[in-house]
Amino acid sequence: MFNSWFHIRSIARYLQSVLPDSVIGSSYTYQKDELVIRIDNCDALQGLQASLHAPLPCLQMETKLSDPKRRVSLFKTMTGLQIAGVAWHRSDRQILITFKNGTGYLLLQLYGINGNIFFLNQELRMIESFQKTRKEPVVDLNSFTDDDALFVPEATFRRTVDEHPDFTLDKIITLFPIPVYTKTLAGEIFYRAGLPEKTLVINLSEKNIQDLYLSYQAALEEIDQNHYYIYESTPPLFALLKLQFQKTVEMKSFDNIIAANQHYISLFYRTDSLAQIRRQLSSRLTISLQMLQRKLNKQKIDLSNLPTAAEYREWADTLLTNLHRIHGHLTEIELPTLHNTNQRIRIPLNPKLSAAENANKYYEKSRQIEDSRAELQHSLENTGNSIREIAGQLKAVDECDNLKTMRQIQQQIPARFIQQQAGPESVERKPYHRFLINDREILIGKSAKDNDLLSFKHARPEDFWFHAEHGPGSHVVVRNPNKQDSLPNELIEIAAGIAAFYSKAKRSTIVPVIYTKRKYIWKRKDMPPGKVFTKFTKSVIVKPLDPREFG
Repeated sequence: MFNSWFHIRSIARYLQSVLPDSVIGSSYTYQKDELVIRIDNCDALQGLQASLHAPLPCLQMETKLSDPKRRVSLFKTMTGLQIAGVAWHRSDRQILITFKNGTGYLLLQLYGINGNIFFLNQELRMIESFQKTRKEPVVDLNSFTDDDALFVPEATFRRTVDEHPDFTLDKIITLFPIPVYTKTLAGEIFYRAGLPEKTLVINLSEKNIQDLYLSYQAALEEIDQNHYYIYESTPPLFALLKLQFQKTVEMKSFDNIIAANQHYISLFYRTDSLAQIRRQLSSRLTISLQMLQRKLNKQKIDLSNLPTAAEYREWADTLLTNLHRIHGHLTEIELPTLHNTNQRIRIPLNPKLSAAENANKYYEKSRQIEDSRAELQHSLENTGNSIREIAGQLKAVDECDNLKTMRQIQQQIPARFIQQQAGPESVERKPYHRFLINDREILIGKSAKDNDLLSFKHARPEDFWFHAEHGPGSHVVVRNPNKQDSLPNELIEIAAGIAAFYSKAKRSTIVPVIYTKRKYIWKRKDMPPGKVFTKFTKSVIVKPLDPREFG
């Protein structure tokens, strides 16, 4: 239920209890898709922080704000406005903050990564938006309230049920006059009523309908009691009522929404990191396991197809025993076997070699086959051991539910099992785009693998290295042949803008970019392509810049 309509409503109700008469302070962003709005003259809060990016978009209420050095100010004309009240949309994930004396509104559209924040004038026209948009929000003040009750009359409930006999329960619940249902809430209502969600309405008995209504109303009443429950499942569950269907899962309860939000966010990112590492390790170990299984099958086939050494040894022994019978340059000879003179064997010969030399040739071939067989059997054993080792590691990864333990498992896995295999690089192909701007050579990685080649093969230690601060993007290298300690500010802005343009954030208005010298970046062998560690970085916020604009 995190970031659901019910959650947003709970946040808005709390804000309505603490924000009136407080004053808007500075508003700014210091990283992509995050907006901070300071609140002055409020004992309960120092500010609001809207995070509109994956994996957990949310509105956080901050009791203590940090003071980032590099930030971009926004909503400057909103600073100093006094808050009159807070309302929430009756059927959508929106919060409306009204300012006193008709000075405007602050609209928070909390649709996850598709959300936005608007400063509106008295006529509800957009003055400024956080995320760049050409579409003005349509606001109907009658759709907002600061006082509602989660209650549906039983007559309304029964009429809805009677009118849709062919609906299943999970569909009928969306028709009741409460705005938005989550699967968690619907599942809890059905669980309490003892009814499967796919039950047809027509199959409900009178008792079923009564139980469903009572469960429905009890759940809504609990939601209004301002209790918050966090279930430590994977991923964790945030609930506004006690979930009976999760009674076997460890749970923590809170009476304070700020504390509940902070605990959930912290727990979510811990479990999300655990899930990411598990997916990465599981995928790579599975690939390694499949490759080793194919290798094992090929080794078994090679072993089964290997000629027997005994035949060549018998030929050599027979030739040496019958040297006196072999004359001239023969291509083959038929001789009695050593164990039964009544049986004869046909032996191919090299006419250029003597009988003794032919025998030595077969002895050598017999030894080669024996060596190959021993080597193949040894390889088969090693491959089998590796398969069993990876299978054990896969099991440990799948069963691990602790981030610290998972990192320990990750460190213990040999790098050869989880390293991504780089494909062969063409000799002529360059792993970077090259531009000459302001008499400086600027190189841009073409892909994640190319980023590694650029940074660790082609870049020099004193070159400057740039990368978009959040999310994937190209490594950008600025040549530094004179080994300068710093770059001109104009060149920093250009290189950072190029790094922003060659990143996932290229369509954003502003993008934070970090930079340092190449000698201050490094990576472990088990890290995926393009990922690096850095130190002594500086940060700059720039607009994305297409290097082709420089001709």
